[in-house]
Amino acid sequence: MRNIIIFVLLLLIPITKVNGSCSYNEIVRLKKIASNINVSYDYIEKNSSVTFQITLNNLNEELYFIDLSNYKKYYYTKDEIKISNYKSGQTVKYAFYPAKSDCDEKSLHTIRIVLPTYNPYYKDDVCQGVENYSLCQKWSSHNLSYSNFVEKVNNYKSSLTVPVPPSIEEESNNVSYMQLFIQFLLDYYILIIIILSLALIGILSLKKKDNIYS
Repeated sequence: MRNIIIFVLLLLIPITKVNGSCSYNEIVRLKKIASNINVSYDYIEKNSSVTFQITLNNLNEELYFIDLSNYKKYYYTKDEIKISNYKSGQTVKYAFYPAKSDCDEKSLHTIRIVLPTYNPYYKDDVCQGVENYSLCQKWSSHNLSYSNFVEKVNNYKSSLTVPVPPSIEEESNNVSYMQLFIQFLLDYYILIIIILSLALIGILSLKKKDNIYS
């Protein structure tokens, strides 16, 4: 009798649908759909700051996703959606889930976007002439105060200065007269020998004439 009563009570308990009835093949199919979703971003620059807008396309009605930066859910309305007001240097993650109510609430796919860090000083006058320097690029994660930024850029510019070699006039002033005389002899020794030889011949000729008439 007791067993009959228990059996009747079990029949009276309402049967509820158990989540997680998606087959393995169904999960694989949904993961493939999620992996085909593409993302891109753009930015708006204003008053030495930027905000980013992320575009997701190739969305599917069989999926919804959660923005893990604020845990906001986005259900399918169209194939493309744009989400704005992300910050410079922010890491954004989107987790995708099956929209079917009879599937487990487990993430099928996660997309991670690392937004570049904006450099608010890249247009500063100190960067003139060194625009290709890393600290003077639009996207640079230096985290420096303005004064430290200026100091580092000026140090870099100083490191590029090439010392000016001394002029020829300055070099010549450092040369002694003896060095100049020696250099003159080396440059014109043949001419000097010829002149001395001619002078010697002339002297000998004069002496010979004097001996003849004496």
